[in-house]
Amino acid sequence: MVRVVTGDVGPFKLLRLDDDEIRYFESLWLIPEGITYNAYLLPTREGWALFDAWKVGYGKEFIEALSSVVEPSKIRYLVIHHMEPDHSGTVKALLEENPGIEVLGHPMTKSMLESFYGLTPKFRVVRDGEELRVGEYTLKFIYAPWLHWPETIFTYVKEARALLTCDAFGAYSIPSKVFDDELGEEELERYRFWTRKYMATVIGHYLPFVGKAIKKVKDLGLDIGMILPSHGLVWRRPSEIIKYYERWSAGESVSGVKKVVVVYGSMYGFVEAAVKEAIKSLQGEGVLHVTYRFVDDHRDEMSDLMGDLINASGIILGTATYEAGIHPLMKFVVDLMIEKIPKNKSVLIITNYGWGGVAGKLLKKTLEGAGYRVHSVIEFRAGHLEKNKEAIREAVKSFIKSL
Repeated sequence: MVRVVTGDVGPFKLLRLDDDEIRYFESLWLIPEGITYNAYLLPTREGWALFDAWKVGYGKEFIEALSSVVEPSKIRYLVIHHMEPDHSGTVKALLEENPGIEVLGHPMTKSMLESFYGLTPKFRVVRDGEELRVGEYTLKFIYAPWLHWPETIFTYVKEARALLTCDAFGAYSIPSKVFDDELGEEELERYRFWTRKYMATVIGHYLPFVGKAIKKVKDLGLDIGMILPSHGLVWRRPSEIIKYYERWSAGESVSGVKKVVVVYGSMYGFVEAAVKEAIKSLQGEGVLHVTYRFVDDHRDEMSDLMGDLINASGIILGTATYEAGIHPLMKFVVDLMIEKIPKNKSVLIITNYGWGGVAGKLLKKTLEGAGYRVHSVIEFRAGHLEKNKEAIREAVKSFIKSL
């Protein structure tokens, strides 16, 4: 069942819904770890400002949580950073309680409100760089397009030293605490994976815009003491998550340690046996590696795979030729890589065939055409692994050195 968390975040009041009922985010990405939807209230001398809301379907719960902190009639402003329904889905319920709220957002937000929910509220367009004085606070609006829709904005509240970022700097999971500096290192390390997984699956298509947004914020010279995203933890160590976001969006490891992701599909065990030889070589060389497999009795999750691929140094892909092409599931993996994952990766391909080798050539052409570096292709006929074991071992050693 869902759970509501409220509390103080500096001068803000947090309204957080912990959603452990969701199975597939965007009806696509498996997230057994769940997710939170964060909204923030700011009390001022001129009334209350609300930043974002909760997912569609939780209107009743949202109004109840909101009312436990402040009467909806006392809210003067609603800032919508991003119109996706996991953040705007309870706005209709709010405006039914208080239709006098002035809604602030990107120029595109107004038409989306009408289209999504049939709403025509009192609306004020905020411009990039515009500042609005609300009581004792100064709100500065910053356009952050394609993180991850075109109408996304951030808000910097100067006197609170707080940057509200909606999807950016968010993560999957339901953290046990509110702030990053309240977690132990083990839980924080797990949370970093869920942050990478979120970045890859949700923002992955728009990764170049992450660096652009961070540069834009840095160039403004803002004094940021907290980052308040709409999913997951509040960051009281903002420089840490900014550092991770910069490096991950560029496809780099923060630690500088080489990491190889091994991902393969095997119908009858021939590819799996060959990939296991490659894994032995990785182990022998002491290389950090993680394996994802798609076989007849097991499938790892694509969403987790994306989270590990984003900061990999290299990738080992294993697949069979299937009907004169690439096995469909592995083709899907490659398509997702191209769509979501930075291209600064080196790839080693291991593939086999029954009557004619095709998959290796197709994979090489596809990956190089997308901008990846294909280190080498090891292709062999089913049943001929023994003749190719040494070639696999040598290829892996050479591959590791090239990373």
